[in-house]
Amino acid sequence: MKNLTILGLQYGDEGKGKIIDLISIFYDQIIRNTGGHNAGHEILYNNIKKKIKVLPSGIFKKNCICLISDLVFFSINNFLNEIYLIKKILKSLIISRKSILNFKIDELIDYLIDLNLKIGTTKTGITSSSLKNLLKFSIKIEDFLKLNILIKIKKNFFFYNFFFLLYKIKIRINFKNFYFVNFFNFIKVKKNIVNSIFFINNYYKNIFENSQGVNLDLNFGTYPFVTCSNILSKSIFINSKFFYNNIKYVGIFKVYLTRVGNGFLITNICNFKNKIFSILNNERGTNTNRLRKIGWLDLNQLLNCVKINNISNLIITKLDSLIYIKKFKVLINYKIITNKKNIYNNNYYFPNFFIFSSWKSVNNKYIKNDINFHLFIRFVEKFLFTPINIISIGKKKFDIIIL
Repeated sequence: MKNLTILGLQYGDEGKGKIIDLISIFYDQIIRNTGGHNAGHEILYNNIKKKIKVLPSGIFKKNCICLISDLVFFSINNFLNEIYLIKKILKSLIISRKSILNFKIDELIDYLIDLNLKIGTTKTGITSSSLKNLLKFSIKIEDFLKLNILIKIKKNFFFYNFFFLLYKIKIRINFKNFYFVNFFNFIKVKKNIVNSIFFINNYYKNIFENSQGVNLDLNFGTYPFVTCSNILSKSIFINSKFFYNNIKYVGIFKVYLTRVGNGFLITNICNFKNKIFSILNNERGTNTNRLRKIGWLDLNQLLNCVKINNISNLIITKLDSLIYIKKFKVLINYKIITNKKNIYNNNYYFPNFFIFSSWKSVNNKYIKNDINFHLFIRFVEKFLFTPINIISIGKKKFDIIIL
């Protein structure tokens, strides 16, 4: 298939970065089409762990173009810091002129909003930038080439001052400093700014890279504990102006569930086991460094994600993480509760689990793995009616099994 998108089918952190980095050698272009620097990927490059947030996961490939698309919330400060830290030249990286700028002060507004809403966001300014975009006065990269940039900045200042007044915070922003600092930052990336439509709709082989997972989609996800972007497969055509139909949707998920923030997990593991499991498998948020909440795999939820996103093939990761335990659970359905007392506690149902025996080791050759390993993989395939083509069994790039 000429074009491919890899969708996280859970709450993010499924291992998209590693897989995209691996297969990007077969593609001409990696397109980051959602989110901002609120998402993060960890990639091993020359056996050194690299953390990237706004950069596409194919940034370390020499002959691969990396495009930051239209509706990405783009922080120039974060972008320049990221480039400096990974020591990567900007030659293969291009930025859509329609990308929405995210400023440092938006992070403060995000913090103020989250004080009351208590969503548990990454406080990277994405909520503030998204709100300004809906109110139709957000600043896009191309605006620094236009004469009306000062008018837009004044509208932004009105927005900021409204929150400062609401929270009784005495802060004065210098208009000239704000403009010149951001203008000089714009000059640093000006040569990388393009009209993205000429790069997306051509004869390149494209990989579309989404941030987070579909359960954090603004409309489909576990509202209100969601992100500000649309993550579903259909959003690719809106976020990036892609108009070809020959695109393949591949879903990726972990053998267990994780999420960061204040959102709930129906299959949540008790606190003590959660901490032990998180430490053993280094389950920390790439962006916030918070320990992730751990839950057992929810196949019922996963099946809905596969259907809604038209997933044709699956990638499963973290199979090596279960060698530490003897047995693990998989949720297969929910049992509705009719007891009226529980309704007032929002406990309408409780999960039914299927218990699997774990395996003691993993091997790059599929046939050499334990029988329990095979039984689990085949059970998941039959339940989801979708084939699993790649199995990740470690942190390194080539710790995978291809079926």
